[in-house]
Formats: sequence, structure tokens, C-alpha cells
Amino acid sequence: MTIGIIGLGKMGEAIASYLMNSGGYEVYFSESDNIRAKEIASRYKELKNVELKELIELSSVIIIAVKPQNFKELLSAISSIQAEDKLFVSIAAGVSIDFIVSEGSLEKVVRAMPNMGALIGKSFTAISCSDKVDDKEVKLIEEIFSNIGSVKEVREELMDSITAISGSGPAYFAYFIKAIEDLAVEAGLEDASSEIVLETLRGTLSILKELDISTEELINRVKSPGGTTEACLDYWQESNFSKIVKDGIRRAIAKSKELGE
Repeated sequence: MTIGIIGLGKMGEAIASYLMNSGGYEVYFSESDNIRAKEIASRYKELKNVELKELIELSSVIIIAVKPQNFKELLSAISSIQAEDKLFVSIAAGVSIDFIVSEGSLEKVVRAMPNMGALIGKSFTAISCSDKVDDKEVKLIEEIFSNIGSVKEVREELMDSITAISGSGPAYFAYFIKAIEDLAVEAGLEDASSEIVLETLRGTLSILKELDISTEELINRVKSPGGTTEACLDYWQESNFSKIVKDGIRRAIAKSKELGE
């Protein structure tokens, strides 16, 4: 299977790396930034750097991993190449399937949203497909993205929400973790703040997954009336912390929609 990747930023590189390591894939890439292209070529000897036209001609599946603001110009270039029979996958936030089909003169288009977990093969990737993508091709895309984690097919109208929740999610959790780490330092735990917080997080995730309990049940198991946990959670509730979190993610959803306009 030949895979072409247009744009080798962090996500494009992560996908390319796992595809090459999994075996069974020959990977080509096209990168407009010459410095970045040389860096990637020196890091992955087996990854072939080719021009856009050659990449499309050589590849069975083409993954578009460029920023949304560069999309229209790229699709214009693609439309001048005979590529109607090729299977294209976009991982750009906010860019709709209809836009890609019309601007790129394409038929078979998949919209995918992985997250930064791809760096370690632990991404969650949502995919949505145009009408011309058949069941066999859907399974092929699921197989490709399963190399970087779990995959789920969804309706396209859900993709902006998935972008804001899953795509941006690692940054939200990291922001929350940093706040607790900073407090741990203030409390005199600077020598072990990161270990304390990350190991606590690791244990929490394992409990939720392995015991198959809800977040609400775990909260109730940890807190006790008049205890330390309740003191913190009561303050957060009084401060409407949950609303602040939700409102921030709603802004991210709105931004994803805005990027596609």
C-alpha cells in the first residue's frame, strides 16, 4: 500500500512514522517548507520526498496534513492534477468534505481528526466520509489510522465538536495538570510535583478504565463528608468551574466552524 502525506508537521510526521514502522506501507511526502523537508528526509531515510504531482500519481491514499489556512491554495493545485479516482484524507480542523470535493475537483474524500496521542500511538481518530467512499475504502482508512490509536466513524456534522473535544483535548488536560503541578511547587513539593500529579492521573485513568466505573462514581468514592476532597470540589462548584470548562470548549467548537467558512 502506497500512502502520500502532504505536509509533514508534528501530526503528519507522527502518522508517517507509525505507518513506516508497522510495515506494509510505502510512504511518500511532499513538504513546501524546504528546511522542514530536509529535516524529515535526514531523520527518515526510507521516507521519500517528492513533488505534489508525483506524490498523487504514486499514492493510493493521500493524507492532507496542512494547516486550514493553506488549504484552498493546495486544493487549487490538486484540482489541476488528474486525481478524481484517488482517495484523499484531510486532517485539517474545520474544513468540510463538500469544500474539499468542490475546490479540489475530487470525489473520494475522508475527513479525519486525530489528536496528539498519535505521537505515541495513542490517538483517538474520528473519521467521516463522502458518499463516493465505499465500505472497503472506509475499512482501509480505519486500518491506516489504527496504526496511531483507536478509530471511530461518525457523522460529519459532529466533526467540529470532536475537533474541539478530542483534537484539542490533550492541551486542555495538560493545562489542568500544569495548574496542579504549579500548586504542588507552591506547597513545597517542587522536587516531585510532576511525578505526584502524573502518577495520580495515571492511576485515575486506570481506575476508570479497568473498573469500568463512571467519573461521578469515582468522585463519590474519593470524597467523604467534611473531608479535603469535598472542600476543593465544593469551591469549584461554587465557582461554576464546570461552566467555565464547557464555555471554553464551546468557543473551540465555534472556532472550528469558523475555520471552515
